[in-house]
Amino acid sequence: MTPAAGDAERRGPPAVVLYRCPTRTNWLCPCGAVARRLGRLGVDHRTVRLPYRRAERPEIEELTSQRLLPVLVDGDEVIHDSKRILQYLDWKHGDRREDDLYNVKHGHPEHGDHAH
Repeated sequence: MTPAAGDAERRGPPAVVLYRCPTRTNWLCPCGAVARRLGRLGVDHRTVRLPYRRAERPEIEELTSQRLLPVLVDGDEVIHDSKRILQYLDWKHGDRREDDLYNVKHGHPEHGDHAH
């Protein structure tokens, strides 16, 4: 067994899981917007495609007390609603360097170093 294969086995499956509709494209629905953002941010994740019929999504109801998609599970965090998921992904996995540059340019001392 190669070291890389051993490392993958020790890590196990990705901690981030996207529950989404079965739409094949990422351009027609809110689930696709989340999938695109996960890809753009390079977040290792697993995708679970669920039926269109809400009555056939008991696992989602168990996680969120509702049956709407998409739902993102990141470790112990369960986030539903595509806009909230996108905000969460940007906050947790986004490129913080852009935020730091903005804060330095606009004089926010609590976020990043800047000179007076």
